[in-house]
Amino acid sequence: MQQGYNLLVVSDLHLGEGWDPETARTSRLEDFFRDDAFARFLRYHEGIRDQPRFGGRPWLLILNGDIFDFLQVISLPREGPPLQRVKRITHLDELCADERAHGLGTTPPESAWKLTRIARGHQRFFAALGWFLAHDNQVAVVRGNHDIDLHWKHVQACFVEEAFQAYDHQRQQEGTGPQIRLNDCRDRIRFYPWFYHEMGRVYVEHGGQYDLMNHFSSFLNPVLPDDPDRIDLPWGSLFVRYLFNKVEDVHPFADNVKPLSRYLSWAFRTDPLRALEILFERSWVFLHVFLIAARKAVSALRARGRGGLSHDEAESLPAQVTRQIDALARRHVSAAWKTWVATVIMALISLLTLLIMGVFIALAATTLALSRGPQTVALFHLAMAALAGLLGRGLRRALSRLLERDYLLEVAGELEQILGPAGGVRYVVMGHNHRPTAVRLDAAWYVNTGAWVPVYAKEGPVEGRETLTFFRLAWGYRGTPELLRWDDDAGAATKMIL
Repeated sequence: MQQGYNLLVVSDLHLGEGWDPETARTSRLEDFFRDDAFARFLRYHEGIRDQPRFGGRPWLLILNGDIFDFLQVISLPREGPPLQRVKRITHLDELCADERAHGLGTTPPESAWKLTRIARGHQRFFAALGWFLAHDNQVAVVRGNHDIDLHWKHVQACFVEEAFQAYDHQRQQEGTGPQIRLNDCRDRIRFYPWFYHEMGRVYVEHGGQYDLMNHFSSFLNPVLPDDPDRIDLPWGSLFVRYLFNKVEDVHPFADNVKPLSRYLSWAFRTDPLRALEILFERSWVFLHVFLIAARKAVSALRARGRGGLSHDEAESLPAQVTRQIDALARRHVSAAWKTWVATVIMALISLLTLLIMGVFIALAATTLALSRGPQTVALFHLAMAALAGLLGRGLRRALSRLLERDYLLEVAGELEQILGPAGGVRYVVMGHNHRPTAVRLDAAWYVNTGAWVPVYAKEGPVEGRETLTFFRLAWGYRGTPELLRWDDDAGAATKMIL
């Protein structure tokens, strides 16, 4: 991608199956409801690019991972020709039980079908991308852990065609907008399998590789060693497919609480009985996931060293630098066990605290029922129950510091040092954890673009709000980063208050 563009960076939109025109219903797993707002966001920036600060230069929109949520597409093709084209069978009962219960797999035809399903439910979004391209702008797609299916060339081609077709259909209906050819769309969309980098300016990566649950052993070639037509999904993806897609019937926000350990801690702390009930009901799913994970571990041992980092991305970084970045990811993942130990301990503390409080409250109630004299013993039991609650709360708060640490900020600081000999950058930009952030490093800035899905407050997922945040970088600008939010009511970009 040639330089000279003004940049817009968004991440974590998590488009799912969206609205079904046949049933007039939206998928229960859908997280993205801002198609129209996104279209207005792009039109606004096309309208201001002639301002002096943007110099009339075109925009490069960087879609920085988890734009699509292939893991939450659980519908199946219709029987007959549609199913035949994807699976080479004609009847749904010919699918395996796993596919019937959890959706299609990750082969190129299956992933392409999922993308067409997403596009059908989000026509306005895809049409907005086509409109943006028709105005001589560019799009760079960096894949994340939820849209790793973009690894397949077939899926990339499908993405381009869906944007072209959606915009062409909209243009014919409305009778306005510049025309664009399919080949023009192909020329103006580029796919980056790992990161986007401009020497001296910006480094953009999704960030999932530094997360224990979402780390791919070979991000550039994320396929199963013994089945190269299927994606080798990490633990986090398996939990979404087999567990969270079902848990969302109870807690629809579950997959939007970051990190996953924070949701588990919240569930056991605020509603332990319900959490245990879900755990019991889905215990076979946990067993299934761990069996798959065990097989994956064995396969990884057998295929040790297969991943490699073939430097065929046409990136502007030397091969030794990409190897350093890969080593950084592996080092952070290997140290992430502390967070999970803290999560388990917090869950146990919550359960133990509730048990102790329950025992003392029961003793107090029994004392009050059986005794007609002074109630000092009952008061003592109640005081002990309160003390247990306070101690448990204090321990949980102490451990929560480990859970709430921003590991991507630590990663950004190390990336700044790694990228220095290669020319350095002014901005290290990530997504993944849904936390909009702008922090000064030694010489550069770390920016996290947040998400366009509901973000939940620290005390629990009860007041999710959509921040619609993004990063904007005018060509030649080198100052404090513009981490902004799209105010759809005002129809303008506004400052993000951190």
